[in-house]
Amino acid sequence: MKIKQLKIEGFGKLINQTYDFKELTIFIGNNETGKSTILAFIKYMLFGFENATTSNQNYNPLDLKRYGGQIHLSHEGKEIQIERVKILRSGKPSFSCEMTDGETVQVIDETTWRDFIRPLNAKVFSEIYSVTQDNLQISTVKDYNAERLDEEWRMSATTGTVALFDQVQLLSRTRDDIFTTTRASKKPLNQALADIAAVKEAIDKKTSEEAALLPLMARNDVLSQEIAMCRVAQEKLDDEINQSKHRLSYLSEYQEYRQLQSQDLTNILSSEEADNLRQKHGLHEKYSQELAALNQKISENTIALEKLDTPKNQFLKNAKTTDRLDQVKLAYPLAISAEQQIEQLTFSKHYLIIAIISLILMGVSFLIKPLLVALFLIVSIVMFGLQVRTSRIVQAKLAKNQAVLSDFDIEVAYFSDWLPENCLLVADKIAVLTNLDKEVQELKLLLSRYDQRETIEKMTALQALDNAIFEELPDIDTAPKLLAQWAQQSRDLLRLTRLKEQLSAIFDLATVFNGNKEQMLVDQKITEKAKTTVELNSLIDEHSRNLAVINQQKTDTTLADLSAKLARKKEVLRDYLLDFTTKSAEIRLIEAVMMSLSSETLPDILKRASSLFSHLTDQVWREIYLEKEILWVENSRQQSLRLIDLSTGTRDQLQLALRLAFIQSKHQDFPIFLDDNFLRFDSKRRLNFSNMLASIAKDRQVILLTSDQGLALETEGTISL
Repeated sequence: MKIKQLKIEGFGKLINQTYDFKELTIFIGNNETGKSTILAFIKYMLFGFENATTSNQNYNPLDLKRYGGQIHLSHEGKEIQIERVKILRSGKPSFSCEMTDGETVQVIDETTWRDFIRPLNAKVFSEIYSVTQDNLQISTVKDYNAERLDEEWRMSATTGTVALFDQVQLLSRTRDDIFTTTRASKKPLNQALADIAAVKEAIDKKTSEEAALLPLMARNDVLSQEIAMCRVAQEKLDDEINQSKHRLSYLSEYQEYRQLQSQDLTNILSSEEADNLRQKHGLHEKYSQELAALNQKISENTIALEKLDTPKNQFLKNAKTTDRLDQVKLAYPLAISAEQQIEQLTFSKHYLIIAIISLILMGVSFLIKPLLVALFLIVSIVMFGLQVRTSRIVQAKLAKNQAVLSDFDIEVAYFSDWLPENCLLVADKIAVLTNLDKEVQELKLLLSRYDQRETIEKMTALQALDNAIFEELPDIDTAPKLLAQWAQQSRDLLRLTRLKEQLSAIFDLATVFNGNKEQMLVDQKITEKAKTTVELNSLIDEHSRNLAVINQQKTDTTLADLSAKLARKKEVLRDYLLDFTTKSAEIRLIEAVMMSLSSETLPDILKRASSLFSHLTDQVWREIYLEKEILWVENSRQQSLRLIDLSTGTRDQLQLALRLAFIQSKHQDFPIFLDDNFLRFDSKRRLNFSNMLASIAKDRQVILLTSDQGLALETEGTISL
């Protein structure tokens, strides 16, 4: 898999940037120019966005809302384009992936993409394929002894990282915190064993002390039985006393029952008669209320009609007035039109003026040209004729419109008493007549509202219904009293039935209950209970004294508490043993895995690493080999040294060779990323490092990020930031 191009919309300080990648791509730039940001962008595009934490830098751009971009890849003849974009502070990041194989385009989701790129993930990318000074650095001699450091280097060479070694060390520390030897008294497991032994000793001592108290404890057991028997007797007396008191509490109800039983509760009415009487009385009351309301309405309507009986209202409610208003409304348009036409009619004098001018010109023509006299004379005669004809037409129209207005005034004369004196124009008269018509309609509405005929008819019908009730029940007015008597008797009968149901469970109603005799029985049982209480208190006092003697001879911790404490200590011991056993098993499992990996993969890795290390050091160091679980390095003089004896720079070069060899041994087609991991190389070995990268780039893509301006490989893949 190779990276062909990055398109960064917004990521950290990088905004709208595009970078094309070659087999060997080198990013050169000073500190804070974005080298680590580019490496993080590639990781995020391949494996997803990571939230900013104490261990993850925040790459949100400051001036943009969009966060992310695209990465273009090629793998086994397929072109892959991945886009991840996140709108800051809104929603989840989007993901899209298109895989092109020739002319076929396949769109896959993120789950399919992760399956496609497996076994690579973000952790493998960061710890294995991103080769930085930090993740190459294995702890120095100051941190570990020589044996432990050799073991760490061996694990790093085998797995590419020290993660498993760190896990074994963590498990060993936590296991040793629990138990090392039986002499380590401060270890939790030994402390738990000591606590259990101490608790068992206390239990034995407590058991011996309690054996001496057996006679007194036996007497207390007898006293406990006697106390229990006295309490049972007291409870029995309490039950009998409570039952008697319960019966006495219902004495008033019992007496009421006897009194009601002695009365004659024969009803004066049947239920049907009472219902009929109640219904008829209700109708009578309803009719009476409605008749009163109708009388009130008739009185109010009469007063209202008297107020409406005015001369104007009499004129308005006259049928002739309504007819004349309808006739006048039909004449409204003609009258308005006639008045408008009269205003528009004018006597034109244009023809007369032209005729006079023609006469004047005719007089002047006598002196100039006599032939024009006849022409002007003819014009004058024609103009005079036209003037006369126009005047007659205007006079006829005026007479016709005045006749229409005269007819309208004759119709309006009927309403002269209600027209204002200054009402001369047709529009004003129409406005007054319109108001009169409106008043007529309102008056008709009021008169219909106060019409008494329907109310009187309804009142007559109600009166007939009420009279029918009196004919059927002449004493309907006394119905409330009869119903009250019937209701009281019904309530007494119902009360008697309920009291019988209630008291039958408390009393024997077949015999007479004597309250005084029952009270005497209660007093007798209370006295008996008092004697039993004195006897019970005496037994309790003796039991308490014996118990005090027993408690005085006991230690502060009872046997039950010690037994519970022993159980808790055993649980603690079990937890420590389980934790110790689990961690020991995990350590053995990891060590077994490491031994298996060392025997299977380490020889190939060491062979590759020896070649790379020899190339980096100009054949000064030729071979890396494993002997007795220790990594050795042999130089050109066939001298072997342990890794701990190497200089700091040489150790960096060895660790780089081991990492690159591990990556090559996995045969994973994935780029190698190197981020300023050669800072402690001398100039010669830096040159060797450059040549080695060019050689590796022939088989897999290499991406180098550095601030070293002197590391200038002649390649078209160099990008300056």
